[in-house]
Amino acid sequence: MKTNRIIIKSLVLTALFLGGTSSASAQFGNILGKAKDKVVSNAKHSAEMAAEKATDKAKAKAYEKAMKAVTKKVLGGKQLPELPWTMAETTFVDLNRGERQGMTNAYIWLMDCGDRSNQEVIDLRDKMFARYAANNKILLADQTGGLSSSLGQAGYQIMNEIQKEQERFWAFYGAIKNSLNIHASGIKCKTDHTTSVSYVHAGLVCSRMGGGFGVFIGMKEDTKKGVFQDIKGRGTYLDAEDLEKAKDCYRRVLNYGFLLEGVDGTQDDMASIENVIDKTVFGETGFDTDWAFETNRAAMYAKLLGDACVSNSPENLEKLPYPKAGSMNKSLKAKALAVAKAEDSSVIDVVITSNHWNVTPLERRSVSGYVIRNTKMGKQASGRSWCQDYMGGGKYGSLRNFGVGLDSFYIK
Repeated sequence: MKTNRIIIKSLVLTALFLGGTSSASAQFGNILGKAKDKVVSNAKHSAEMAAEKATDKAKAKAYEKAMKAVTKKVLGGKQLPELPWTMAETTFVDLNRGERQGMTNAYIWLMDCGDRSNQEVIDLRDKMFARYAANNKILLADQTGGLSSSLGQAGYQIMNEIQKEQERFWAFYGAIKNSLNIHASGIKCKTDHTTSVSYVHAGLVCSRMGGGFGVFIGMKEDTKKGVFQDIKGRGTYLDAEDLEKAKDCYRRVLNYGFLLEGVDGTQDDMASIENVIDKTVFGETGFDTDWAFETNRAAMYAKLLGDACVSNSPENLEKLPYPKAGSMNKSLKAKALAVAKAEDSSVIDVVITSNHWNVTPLERRSVSGYVIRNTKMGKQASGRSWCQDYMGGGKYGSLRNFGVGLDSFYIK
């Protein structure tokens, strides 16, 4: 202690010698005071940490004891089935494909699940069912016998965790249903439980991003087989790139069917997904639950899309006559062709089908029609519009490209 006083005194004297004032001693005293406070604070923090650690240890011990009681009283001594990732706290569902650090968006996984084998998703489904059923036993015991109250605070914690797992189970299946609503919008369940399948646009062929790319599946009335259609319901043909997207979509929805099979413990006729696909499913009755219908809907969609992929051929293209020119074609064709070719050199012709200007007061006037291109499958007409911007004083600017239409077809 004497040595410390000598060092402190010499530091104060040094400060004075270097031009400091008597306040230097007070300032140094403040520094020492802060250092002392820090030591006290660290000691206090260490004590709090130790207490918290002891508390955590006690909580963990109480939790373990409560889980053993649950296992013995409710599960007959058997351990809880393995927790699948879909029901873990690191999993969430965001239909907008959002991401969170260190977590898994189940919806993104579902859109990519065509990469998974059928057996892999079946195994996942069985793990989910096993965990869900065991959780339900525990929750029922709590609701009917007050299990959590007999286990203390740890019991309430266990029940809360189990309830969250059940919620994530249904969030996962809700994401499947949402995705199916986009894919199979033309396959619906009637009020009498029969299935309605639209011949035109029975479903949308979706990419992994969750949206369509202009291709639909319909059903031929005579054969009940699926076929690719364009937005107008006309037969179409997919090139290699789009066909791969369709095949991926097929694998995705087929796996949806496997994941859905048996949800709620019931399904139509307790049939396997393979049997549902192989049998005549159209007009089938007797759905026990809405989820059984979802299983059947996935199977029907997969069947139709599988048919369309197998039968994909240029012969399926429904070609139409050359677009008929409207009254505005003669005066605007040359200018429209020039601006269209400037934007896309593959354009060989344009046809304006409008008979008059479509006027938006004080903004512009526009006309509609088609641009014509040469493709491997022949001449193709694609919807297009052109406009002139209003310049004021009753005058309009030069013709320019305006909008791209959704309609597209091949020409006979």
